Amino acid sequence: MRITGGADRGRSLRAPRGSRVRPTADKVRGAVFNILATRTDIHGQRWLDLFAGSGALGLEALSRGATKVTFVDSSWESCRCTIRNLERVGLAERAEVRRLTLPRGVRRLAREDARFEGAFVDPPYRRSLAAATLAELGKSPLLERDAWVIAEHAAEESLSERYGTLIRTELRRYGSTAISLYVMEGP
Repeated sequence: MRITGGADRGRSLRAPRGSRVRPTADKVRGAVFNILATRTDIHGQRWLDLFAGSGALGLEALSRGATKVTFVDSSWESCRCTIRNLERVGLAERAEVRRLTLPRGVRRLAREDARFEGAFVDPPYRRSLAAATLAELGKSPLLERDAWVIAEHAAEESLSERYGTLIRTELRRYGSTAISLYVMEGP
């Protein structure tokens, strides 16, 4: 697994041991950032990497110019792996790693007055965690107006077109993986 673009392109990453973590394939990660490049400039933005696992999506965002990424996962092992990957690539000073259970952890972050221009939601497949987390984000003050949310989910998993103020703008399939893009509707 490697960073696919930006200043740290080609740098290798490690994934936590075991079958609990399903790292986003390099091909899908590259596609996600190609899609984002046509919709927003992540330079200078703050992003969330929810269900971070190895931290690959957030590390990709940092490599491509995001100012800061907050990585969130419920697993100590995943948090440690993300920290090691951040240190390996030299991006630890632009990141925060939090051990929180999602989707409840979204409310905790919101109470801390954190604000983000985007979020990656990449939970374990087939557990309804994508929908529940999108629902929390859609009613939370965490995301700035016009923020993007990218949800990775099983292709056969059906997500809603709308979660509160989040509106799906696109759905793409890559084999057994699907990517749903949502934008935060503003006042």
